[in-house]
Amino acid sequence: MLDQNLIQNLHHWELDNYYFKKFHYRTAFSQFFVKHLNFHSELKGHEGCVNCLEWNQAGTILASGSDDLRIILWDPFKQKQLQKIDTKHRGNIFGVKFLPGTNDAFMASAAADRDIYVYDVNKNQTINEIHSHLNRVKRIETAQDSPFLFWSCAEDGFVLQHDIRCKPSEASSVLLSFSSTELGDIKNSEAKCLAINQARSEYMAVGLSDPFARIYDRRMIDLRPIRPRNSQSGSTTEINKKNLFEYKLLEFIDPSTVPLTYYVPGHLPKRIDEYRRRMKTLSITFLSFNSNGTELLANLGGEQLYLFNLCDESSSPVKYDTYKTLFDKSDLIEVLPASKSSSSETIPDTDSQKTNNKKKYKLSPKAEALKLKANASFEEQNYVEAIDYYNQAIILAENSPILYGNRAATLMKRNWDGDVYSAMRDCYKALMFDKTHLKSHFRLAKCLNDLKWHQEAKECLNFFCKRFPDYAKSQACENLVKDIEKALKSSKNKEDSADDEHENSDTEWTTMSESESEISDISNKKPKLNGNESDSNESLSANNDKILKNIYYQKKSRAVDFNSRYCGHCNVATDIKEANFIGDNFIAAGSDDGSFFIWDKKTSNIVKVLRGDESIVNCVQPHPYSCYIATSGIDSEIRLWSPNFDEALTDEEDRVVNDVKSAVLNNQVKMNSHPFEYLFLNLTQNANWNTEEGGGHQNLECRPS
Repeated sequence: MLDQNLIQNLHHWELDNYYFKKFHYRTAFSQFFVKHLNFHSELKGHEGCVNCLEWNQAGTILASGSDDLRIILWDPFKQKQLQKIDTKHRGNIFGVKFLPGTNDAFMASAAADRDIYVYDVNKNQTINEIHSHLNRVKRIETAQDSPFLFWSCAEDGFVLQHDIRCKPSEASSVLLSFSSTELGDIKNSEAKCLAINQARSEYMAVGLSDPFARIYDRRMIDLRPIRPRNSQSGSTTEINKKNLFEYKLLEFIDPSTVPLTYYVPGHLPKRIDEYRRRMKTLSITFLSFNSNGTELLANLGGEQLYLFNLCDESSSPVKYDTYKTLFDKSDLIEVLPASKSSSSETIPDTDSQKTNNKKKYKLSPKAEALKLKANASFEEQNYVEAIDYYNQAIILAENSPILYGNRAATLMKRNWDGDVYSAMRDCYKALMFDKTHLKSHFRLAKCLNDLKWHQEAKECLNFFCKRFPDYAKSQACENLVKDIEKALKSSKNKEDSADDEHENSDTEWTTMSESESEISDISNKKPKLNGNESDSNESLSANNDKILKNIYYQKKSRAVDFNSRYCGHCNVATDIKEANFIGDNFIAAGSDDGSFFIWDKKTSNIVKVLRGDESIVNCVQPHPYSCYIATSGIDSEIRLWSPNFDEALTDEEDRVVNDVKSAVLNNQVKMNSHPFEYLFLNLTQNANWNTEEGGGHQNLECRPS
């Protein structure tokens, strides 16, 4: 049934032209239309992988770039080619953009050959050539309020700003340089993706070959000159010069200012080395802002999809220190009577606690029905389905400690990447609503131990034993004590043997050793980073650099944690895989299994899975105003999707994946496979693609280097 407000929205749209945009966000991608999405048509014309798609602002033209070194402009509604541009590129095209304020007359493209070209579409000619990058250019980005400007990022570690009003030799400037910084944790990092906040275009998000999303304030950053790499004076000027940070502040900015905010899932920073040992790469393949610029979506290669709330920079990663703030000395008393079942393997609730919880946190009939379904799925070990039910129930009862506690237990059982940390967050929420929730206390300690935060797990379990002394004697509690002690002993031995290796290395979680007065002093003095007037000045500069580094790392250690997490897809094989907001209420991303997934943004449940490619879906681009999606990947065809209410579809036309559970389980196996094992699985699954006629056009340059 259609939403009740649809007719009313249509009425307002007819009365007010300005209402068109509001109508789009409310209705175009409503649940009714999204649930009926299916295959609409194909655009055929390319002869290789289609690595990038871009709608013009009016939504009347779709541009595509491919491994065949061509850009094609389409009228997607008529399935018709409007124009084909044979570019000068000599490598796979990874980015194509319409330049704002030019009435779609100017376009820019970037490719694996390190070059960027600007075209006059009407004249069908190249008007600017940019040869400033030193490695593959992965993304280009524009801001609707900044005509003639655009930005690029590449695997050379540079983020460049380009102004097409300047002559070619002066059109490019260095905004960020990750290859010339003195910071060991990002030195020589590849810039994988970037995004401009269209609501506030001074904010730029950048993704590197690590799990941190960074948002920079461009207003504070000075532009540095760069020469084309084929100039007579050498490859570059400023970019070969070492700088303390990846940016250079404007002269009037306080040197202790850090013009960026970090965003990262709280469980990942301390696991980066572990992932590297497993030969598992964590890098952000795509970033996107929502329409009003308040949320950031990060597609994390090798892991899941994360949503960050930009309006809540106080949302730091959850650890045991966060939990301790919930309690005071009055909580350190025995809160439960002794139980005859204290020797059992599990930690039970007492009858009195169950009765009190039922009275205080009574669920609505609909939420109670969802909880019962979730409990039944849990008993059947169908954890994927159980989590979906709990997600829906929590939306209806956001203050229920029982629902959060139950979902935590289910996440621990499912145990996908990030599940244990999400379970820990759920335990925290349960305790926020009910500090006497015994099971959440115990699960919290177990989560901390599973995350290898053993010292925090020990503190948490000690606190649990003080609050619930009778249950400290249970077999489950005693087993956890043994596990934690064993893990602490093992980790101490590893730390002792690794001391020499870490003596001279930078750490991502360096804390400030200087006092607050030292930091305040350097802020007031506004030291110059490049001062070299005398030996004393050099010594002062070195000390200043050390303090500034500590301020920088302290900001990184306070990275903002995620708000929501979306699971089910697989993002391992390529490093150009997109994820985008679909209207206000949905999120979509491509996957290595040849499908693209659509999630409900609020519940994080999968709403729809559609087969978009015979191998891998990389690009998912929603139409700016209509319920219309364009996708592409390894296939040379572009596929279009729209609501389809015709039940009589052929097998070729009906591309809905019905067995979603099997799809997501297979994707989790792939994501956690050894790289060589994954390659074998991928080759086996896609054997038909490898033997297709003309397969030679579909090379592998879109895969990670």
